[in-house]
Amino acid sequence: MAYLPAGRALLLACFVALPLGACVASHADTAAGRASLLATTVSRAVACKAGSPQRTTLDRFIAAEKARGTSDDQLAAARSAYVSVSEAETINQDVRPQPCTVEERAALRGKMKDVRAGRFEAP
Repeated sequence: MAYLPAGRALLLACFVALPLGACVASHADTAAGRASLLATTVSRAVACKAGSPQRTTLDRFIAAEKARGTSDDQLAAARSAYVSVSEAETINQDVRPQPCTVEERAALRGKMKDVRAGRFEAP
């Protein structure tokens, strides 16, 4: 019976996290919105086997945002958004896997080349 509350918590987290990316991504002109889009792109690329991020992707993104003049509070929000959306995307992909088309995989490969090169303007 100890697993029942944890299972309910996971299910609740999935339902709560499901719209998180959409909520944050709607503000794409903010650091948190850009971080959300980046996390969604990276997570989808990993799921589609279209590339994987470098270990330093988040740190390099934060550094790029800082160079844009983003405040410390906005940087903290961006970091939080990236982590939250990444975790939500991973959970959602595990719970309800979505197939990848050839076209999507090709587009994601191109986006991941930009991400690995440190170009975060339009992930």
